[in-house]
Amino acid sequence: MKTLTAKDRIGNARNFWLLQLMLLPALIISLTTTAQQEPVVHRALAPGEIPVSKPGYYGEPGRTYVLTNDIISEKSAIFLGKDVTLDLNGYRIVYAAASYDTLDNGGFEKGTQGWDLSRAPGARIMNTADIHEFVGDKLLSLVEGDEVRSEWIELPVAQRSYIAMAGITGRHFHDPKMKGDLKNEMKLSVFVEDEQGRTVSCKTRYIDSIQESAIVEKRSPRLGGGFIYAHLQGLPAGKYRIRVRADTDCLIDELNILPAMDVGVGIIGRTWARGHFDHLYNSELTAFFDYTADASSGAPVDFIKPVKGAGTVTIRNGFIVQAGKGAISWGLQSSANDVHIVLDRVQFRSQGYNSTSVDVPQATITNCRFEVYNPFLINRHGSNFYAVDLRGKGASEVAYSTFIGGQGCLVFKAKHSSVHHNFFANNQAVTNHYSIMAMGDSSRIFDNRIIPIRGSGIEIYTHKYIEIFNNEISVQSSPPTCEYGREEYSANAIRIADYRAKPGAANGAFGNRVYNNRITVKAINFPQPESYVPLSWAFFYSASGGDNEIFGNDIEIIHTAPASKALATAFFITGGTEGFGGNFYNNRIRTNVPAFWIAGKYGGTIRTRIANNTIIRTEGALPSFRPFRMGFDYCRDCIARDVVLESNTIINDTMSIQVEGAGHSYQERWKLQLRLQDTKGQPLKSRTVKLSNARGEEVATGITSETGDWSATVVARLVGPERDSDMNPFTAEVDGEKTKIVIRNDTQQTITPGKRKRK
Repeated sequence: MKTLTAKDRIGNARNFWLLQLMLLPALIISLTTTAQQEPVVHRALAPGEIPVSKPGYYGEPGRTYVLTNDIISEKSAIFLGKDVTLDLNGYRIVYAAASYDTLDNGGFEKGTQGWDLSRAPGARIMNTADIHEFVGDKLLSLVEGDEVRSEWIELPVAQRSYIAMAGITGRHFHDPKMKGDLKNEMKLSVFVEDEQGRTVSCKTRYIDSIQESAIVEKRSPRLGGGFIYAHLQGLPAGKYRIRVRADTDCLIDELNILPAMDVGVGIIGRTWARGHFDHLYNSELTAFFDYTADASSGAPVDFIKPVKGAGTVTIRNGFIVQAGKGAISWGLQSSANDVHIVLDRVQFRSQGYNSTSVDVPQATITNCRFEVYNPFLINRHGSNFYAVDLRGKGASEVAYSTFIGGQGCLVFKAKHSSVHHNFFANNQAVTNHYSIMAMGDSSRIFDNRIIPIRGSGIEIYTHKYIEIFNNEISVQSSPPTCEYGREEYSANAIRIADYRAKPGAANGAFGNRVYNNRITVKAINFPQPESYVPLSWAFFYSASGGDNEIFGNDIEIIHTAPASKALATAFFITGGTEGFGGNFYNNRIRTNVPAFWIAGKYGGTIRTRIANNTIIRTEGALPSFRPFRMGFDYCRDCIARDVVLESNTIINDTMSIQVEGAGHSYQERWKLQLRLQDTKGQPLKSRTVKLSNARGEEVATGITSETGDWSATVVARLVGPERDSDMNPFTAEVDGEKTKIVIRNDTQQTITPGKRKRK
């Protein structure tokens, strides 16, 4: 147990972030070319501006409120109305800044120190690397019926929300105990005891019911692990401890009692009085629980006037800081759905589980910085608890800002949004929380630098007409994760996904354009665990609802151990065998492993067109290198259908495909360029050219141009489930004279009709 004063927590918050920055010097250097932040100096107030020196509500429309000192609050700090400006004036808003206690060994990194295991005969400290990845290096293994108690934790502030939380790894989906059925997931119960040793009970009024919130029994995490927690509220200050019972065998970690549901700045349209574990399990989110007067209507407490209708709130020039580790908290949160937030030159610092920087409907964000230490999520499912969540219907813009850490950096959901000239350093430990989750149709993402500490770049999930261009993205293989630490897991620069949506379906991902991006993928093998297979893709394409255009990108794949179990490619194409499979053209790929994996190990593809790409074999490639890979031996559904390979240039190697499985159908197409000239070298214009294949089928016809030129793209090889037809040689007929031509790549040939006759 370690008790910190409010001053300690404020100072430690500053020191913690300094340490994080020291650990990331390369990232900090790189972001200086993107971020436009500069130090903000304090200024004197202008006439008519209103000074702010303490926490409270500030909501008179048309007013500019200016901080005159740091604002320190033991709970939430500032609440605003609409049509106001809050000038932080170079000062800090510090929220959750009381002398909150934390468990010194909640993660078992010091073994069993501080824990009562007298009722847990099966308890064992285990290495996460040996048994199941989670947070840190150690966890506690329990057998069914084991109960453990923590040491005492001082909760200094009465009548507020805390959560008593227990991390639980859950089972891997293919674990023999899981049997592919989530009903067989790990289960545990969470209790809290007061200093008399009594089990605490909280009958909590939520928006939908009154529930016991301090006792949570026989609950499981969602797939991928997370936390089971009890919601404490309405309790007196004092000493408490957490007690956990294993209702099955369990792996637990990161136990604590933390202040929860705080905000640095809040804008309340209404409150959302949720907060029970079951709410968050079902992605039903909370807002301003501790400031709710009526749970059913969402009316806030008397001193806060709820915001109605459209308006704007501007916040600028300072810092919004979470004083210490908390949970389910935000630097800025708004439930006023029609209010547009403007953030300029604001630096956010937050830490704790599901503690993030910004959760608002829509915003214009410029020259800001978001530092988030959020090592894991209570429930990773759902598109929320990114460092910045823009969840409303109004278009947003995020520009010239820096994102460090977090389980995902930015999610936006409004059409016609734009994200540009930012730096992203995601630190993703959970599945599908990308640096940028693009969920707003017809939006643009451009001129960003995306270099995750761990994790992936940009995802378009079931959305349309988004443009991604002129970005620099660098990713590398992820170490084992909680969810996929014993099987395979991918890190991707860009993913487009709709999970086999029907053509034209509302949930289809189509009409998106991805171009002129510079992408580097570094593939790394992790020898242990042996069953873990790191996957690394520049593009993970799993869409079928319609075509997307991926073109003009410059990609480098660097596989550091190409003979190992680790897999990598530039284009991993696996959207299913119904619908559409995407257009990939004019890309330049430098690689020492196959550049394209068509119908990769997650499923087949159909109507994929791969054209005019340049593939350069680089140093370190194995002797078995092939520019293309198709299918997967251990997957019956990984079938390529009606795929077109057209005019792709191979440098330092030749056109070839590593084919696995059966049932594929594809064409190899090449461009033939003919020049007709007479015996004196003069062009022959307006001459008819007929081209036929080895079967005698006429495949193209046309008339030469003024310069004697004529061209056609032809099918040179046709492969189906039961055939492999070479269409060579071709025959070009001009003026009744026939010329044989072999076309196995883009071919240029000059024909001089009548030359052979004169000889």
